[in-house]
Amino acid sequence: MGSKIYDLDIVLATIKKAVKKILVLSGYEIRKKRPAPTVKQHINFEYLEEEPLIYKSDVGKNVKIGKRTMIIRSAIDGNNISIGNNTSINAHTEIHNSAENQIVIGSFCSIAPYCNIFGHNHNHHAITTYYIRQRIFKETGSDVVSKGDTIIGNDVWIGTQSVIVSGIKIGDGAVIAANSTVTSDIPPYAIVGGSPAKIIKYRFSDDIIKKLLELQWWHWDIEKIKRNKNLFYGDLTLEKLNNIVE
Repeated sequence: MGSKIYDLDIVLATIKKAVKKILVLSGYEIRKKRPAPTVKQHINFEYLEEEPLIYKSDVGKNVKIGKRTMIIRSAIDGNNISIGNNTSINAHTEIHNSAENQIVIGSFCSIAPYCNIFGHNHNHHAITTYYIRQRIFKETGSDVVSKGDTIIGNDVWIGTQSVIVSGIKIGDGAVIAANSTVTSDIPPYAIVGGSPAKIIKYRFSDDIIKKLLELQWWHWDIEKIKRNKNLFYGDLTLEKLNNIVE
């Protein structure tokens, strides 16, 4: 009696279907993977037209992501998280929010690898900081606490391995040095570093900062940004800011 011959593709499809059925019956939610764009060794930025680019990342279905934003090999999940346009979030960064408050990240931000942004924290005022309500008592209530909304402005650069805790407001144009822990509000265009992060200096003079905050160039449409190409090349001066092409 001859051996039976099976089509491997049919066998694998059958197994996959059976596993999916078992998971659904066990209460698991089956989500379709977002199609990953073709990413070459170096990303072709012409690809970024309107849709965000999400590459090898775990992004929750409730996360709001703006146009042309790139998320590379990172994890973002939780409620009330929104990310603006043209922001880049690089490898192994984690953004999580289990609280009712918001995490808002503006446009044109640059977030380096291995950063952590949390909208919540363990409750060290309770008898234990462990997630005991959920894992021992099997209750649906939250074991975490939050100090409020976490707001990261526009054109913010966050250096590698930095930590942003809940309830913090980082002003437009700020720079967070690598390995910093931000535990208090940061003014616009300040450069900060350390743990906890302290102001080192400001990127520009008071006059330039005032003008930038009035212009809010990060809200311009792409065509206006292109018309003012000279503004984005080289060191910034008041002369450049006073010669904006509308």
